[in-house]
Amino acid sequence: MRAIGLNFGHDAGAARVGPDGALVIEVEKEIGIRHACAGGTEEARETLRRWTADWAGSSRVGVSDYSFVKAPVTPAGLDTLIADPTWAAPERIADAVVRRIDPGPWFLADAVGDAEVYAVRHHFAHAASAYYSSEADDALVLALDGAGNYAECGMVCIGAGDRLTPVMSLHNETGPRVGLVYEALAKRVFRTNFDTGKLLGLSAVGTVDHELAEPLAVLLADNAARRAMPDLLAPLSDERLAGTAMRYGDTWYPYDTEAGGYITAQVRAGEDAVNWFGRRFPDSVRMGDRVVVVGDDAEDPATQHVAATLQHVVEETLVHLVTGLSVRYPGHAALCYAGGCALNITANTRLAGLYPRMHIPTCCDDSGIALGAALAVAGGLRASATFAGPALSAPGPAAQPAGTSARGGLPASGTSRFADDEDMVETVADWLADGLVIGWVQGPLETGPRALGHRSLLASPHIPGMRRRVSQELKGREWFRPVAPLCPADVADQYFTGPLNHARTMLFACTVVESRATELAEVRHVDGSARLQVVDREENPLLHALLHAVGSRTGLPVLINTSLNPGGRPIVNTASDARDLLSAARNTALVLADTRTAVRPTSTRERATART
Repeated sequence: MRAIGLNFGHDAGAARVGPDGALVIEVEKEIGIRHACAGGTEEARETLRRWTADWAGSSRVGVSDYSFVKAPVTPAGLDTLIADPTWAAPERIADAVVRRIDPGPWFLADAVGDAEVYAVRHHFAHAASAYYSSEADDALVLALDGAGNYAECGMVCIGAGDRLTPVMSLHNETGPRVGLVYEALAKRVFRTNFDTGKLLGLSAVGTVDHELAEPLAVLLADNAARRAMPDLLAPLSDERLAGTAMRYGDTWYPYDTEAGGYITAQVRAGEDAVNWFGRRFPDSVRMGDRVVVVGDDAEDPATQHVAATLQHVVEETLVHLVTGLSVRYPGHAALCYAGGCALNITANTRLAGLYPRMHIPTCCDDSGIALGAALAVAGGLRASATFAGPALSAPGPAAQPAGTSARGGLPASGTSRFADDEDMVETVADWLADGLVIGWVQGPLETGPRALGHRSLLASPHIPGMRRRVSQELKGREWFRPVAPLCPADVADQYFTGPLNHARTMLFACTVVESRATELAEVRHVDGSARLQVVDREENPLLHALLHAVGSRTGLPVLINTSLNPGGRPIVNTASDARDLLSAARNTALVLADTRTAVRPTSTRERATART
């Protein structure tokens, strides 16, 4: 069976799965706008229309259950279903995750043709992306994020063979509101709730305030909900919380012992929970005679301490939740995990200690919803998600004749071609050792927000100041955001400790070996952690060889790896966009590994010099 999946919400996309694997199209990477929504622009809708038409003939189409009033793009039957209380009711979760609908007229009607169209519940799509992209045949599956429709924030499923069965809906009224509250603080500090990754980086700079931790835990779940399900949500001390209060605007809300919360009386139900907890973060927290003012500036130490404290509370909440779920639903050797919360790598590292095996798809956020929707209706098909994106969408620049080697250095600008893979590896290793920043393009595009060696900016960390040059000067990122190290799997334990068996997709935190702290300073975060990616010889022989070649020159077989994109933009997937990015700085080169081609863009400074 072949199936198409569609997501029209933010991080809109399309995916096709079949016996030959998966292909995932993320609209943001096609049109260059982060978190693009299908209802936002005609260009976004045309992207979905084009790819869906190319896949005509699929027997089933799964559509994530988002609807848009201002820019209707969803099938009419989906809008009707969303308004049906039997679809939204948490108690009907077992039969309210996939349902066939009459699509009626919609903008993809011609592209879809006669295929059967199904609505797929948002969090079930997350769960399907996690389970069906794994190798597990028996797993506890958790989806957790800010909010889908109906104020739902997550779902628990059981994966067995080719079946995925929902067993619990998690709701923002009761919690855990992990994603929603994290997004609210990110919005306060960075002005958008999409910048939770920045907040994670900032949290490492601050210090945990343990007195503040318990009031912040109430935001994630009221104590009344904790008392009702103590195995999943750890109850808090009413005695310690009595007398505490939170300020929103000009109003102080004292802790209500009966309700077990601060603003419980103001939050009626449903979308109110999303609006109260997700749109705002308290301005101050009072604990006895002490008042903590919540800052809104990443440079303010008070803001950094609040970020660190919230991160600590989130980790404790998730560990208790998953531990409780493992007791409620025992006997599963694997945990499959998706949703935006699964991008929190330090929390993931703690969860990894609870199960022998843990799988998180690289597109665990909403960039994987289209893939999950396709897998949810595909009859148990499995598909790897890591490199399921398209190839470079435009051919590289014309190269010099084959056999014209670039050894000996790149020209001031222009293009040259390597004789073979060995020539390419050895030459690029020379460039990296000499301090060049390399845009490395290889194979199909990664799915999700992480560059994993297919659309990467590479640089050697043996050169002091290289992190700043790549991250802050070239990409315009904040100083507190780390860059990731790339290391061959066969020597990784000489430089890093931690869950190295989970380190292939940059979704877990490892720790730099203390004796290596100085030489790895450029890839070591302030707390000693590193978002490591290991590379196997079998999985990526070119990149593996390049790392060892760099090591033979510098003594350090590790590279800085960050995504090939300017700040605030998605990962690029055209040679021209990559060249434009690199031309912003001197001493850069673009390597198109599949065609063994190197391009030296003319930098802005070089162009200015030429004009004068």
